[in-house]
Amino acid sequence: MKKLMRTILLSFIGLLVLGGAGYWFVQDFFADDDGELSKVAEEIEEREVSAETTDTKQAKKSVNKADADMDEERVQIYLHQMTHQKIVADKKRGAVEMSEENITNMLKIVKENYDYYEHSEFYEQTLLAWQNDDFSNAVSVHNTIWSWHNGTVGRATGLMTAEQEAEYVEENFR
Repeated sequence: MKKLMRTILLSFIGLLVLGGAGYWFVQDFFADDDGELSKVAEEIEEREVSAETTDTKQAKKSVNKADADMDEERVQIYLHQMTHQKIVADKKRGAVEMSEENITNMLKIVKENYDYYEHSEFYEQTLLAWQNDDFSNAVSVHNTIWSWHNGTVGRATGLMTAEQEAEYVEENFR
């Protein structure tokens, strides 16, 4: 009887731990940016202005890995969630508006941390295309990042029509 009670208790505790970890993951994955892109981009701009007014060599030397304002995984999640505005998929988790401001801010972040991100060139090429209103790569970008994160559901199957995108924007950002 004691062994059965101990097994039940340990199983219950294990479920609580797994549930807590699952809740944390879901909250982190579904979290909107809450203006984080704008904040990080503003900090980068402030450093650039500061660098212009002080000894530029010294200012550039002070930018190092510790100054990276957004880790690469977060960049990937934001880019992935931005593609949701353009792609067709059976499931989508999270939404970051693919606005001109967000694209510009993401590009600043990528350029600021270019030497530290493993896939900097991919991010930069993606964002430069988007900045030029070329979203033809959205399916490829989505599925590339999706595969990096071992996605199992929600593979992009094509681009949305203008009507589908307008509906998505209305539901998620207005």
